[in-house]
Amino acid sequence: MELYLMRHAIAHDVGADGSRTDAERTLTAEGRANTRAAAQAMRRLELDFDAIWTSPLVRARQTADIVAEVLKKPHCLREVPELALGAAPERVIRALLRLERGSSVLLVGHEPDLSRLVAFLVWGSLDADRLDFKKGALCRVDGRFGLGGGKATLRWFLTPKQLRLLAAT
Repeated sequence: MELYLMRHAIAHDVGADGSRTDAERTLTAEGRANTRAAAQAMRRLELDFDAIWTSPLVRARQTADIVAEVLKKPHCLREVPELALGAAPERVIRALLRLERGSSVLLVGHEPDLSRLVAFLVWGSLDADRLDFKKGALCRVDGRFGLGGGKATLRWFLTPKQLRLLAAT
């Protein structure tokens, strides 16, 4: 399986956009622009997803919506409760195991959940060094995912700035 993980883009503080809770926070104009650039970089890299899964929180859903729109993959988009803030790696892996072998999947979620998932998949430990997953960053992890962890390979990690540079070239 090719697994891509993306952190949601920059969002407003609670109340600044009319939100009353953390779950309702929306993307800022900068967050939307950065996500569009990241999606254009994904298109330039010829990434093709069989599924795009997102946390149900508004900022993650908006990030995933933009990616799906730019890549012309709205039919692949699905809210997955296992990706909500505080997602346990084991729950996410159980959900992934329901997909077809050889699938290419983009997960859009939150920190520290995404870096914990990568640490578990690659190093087999939640205590392993974690990635500095900035808002809008994207990484690729390949392998056979199981509940034991430590059997995947970190292929690459792109910062938001690197994604914007890829989109501009």
